[in-house]
Amino acid sequence: MFSINEQKAIELGESGEKAVREQNEYDALQYVEYLREFGEELLSADFETDLKRVAISLRNIGNKAVQKNFGSVASGAVEVVDSLAGSLVEKGYSNALWSFSKAAQEIGKGAAQVEMPETAENAVKALEKIGRGAVEKRMEVVTLWTTMSLEEIGYLAGKKQLEDLSNSAKDARERVIQFSEDSGFIPREQIVKYPQLISQTLSEFSDLQNLQPAGYGENRPNEEFTEEEFFEEEAEEEPETEASGKEK
Repeated sequence: MFSINEQKAIELGESGEKAVREQNEYDALQYVEYLREFGEELLSADFETDLKRVAISLRNIGNKAVQKNFGSVASGAVEVVDSLAGSLVEKGYSNALWSFSKAAQEIGKGAAQVEMPETAENAVKALEKIGRGAVEKRMEVVTLWTTMSLEEIGYLAGKKQLEDLSNSAKDARERVIQFSEDSGFIPREQIVKYPQLISQTLSEFSDLQNLQPAGYGENRPNEEFTEEEFFEEEAEEEPETEASGKEK
């Protein structure tokens, strides 16, 4: 069973997605704002697990907005991810921060694919902020994930000939890597190998080919993500996986 807080985050996300489907910009933005406020409440109460559901709902709204070419809502979702991530770093909530980095990653990748550079650029800024914070707090997985995400956005933007966005993502990734090295944390060699290791691991599982990092692997690289598949992947982190269908 979901907690009351998790259920509320799910319901806010579902309402936001519905508003996007109905092309109701005002309501969609309102639900994004409600998720910001709810996230701040959960932060104050130190409910890290429940915050992961807030990240999932923001990601789903943002993904749906990208699919519907609803730039204001997609950017709004990324901005809330960005604003809440700063507090997550301060509290050292690595698990929740990973969920927020995944939200920025997916919205940013989708925005690059459909040529929404402003939204994608916001995602790049959020990921760099999360990455630098992860280095400061010695969060290895989050650091590796954000650098991989920035590389993916840069790769996808390059394929769409969005050179400014591609360069921005590559530069942001380089700054996080350099900051990590300067801080005596994860060396460049390990960061560079991370997406390659993921690709090699996933290549052994045919049902997970859609999760291949963009630019790696030969079978169905994740250049055209489906929000449902990523949604299910995140749900597996929680013990209540049998109820994951409620999360959309």
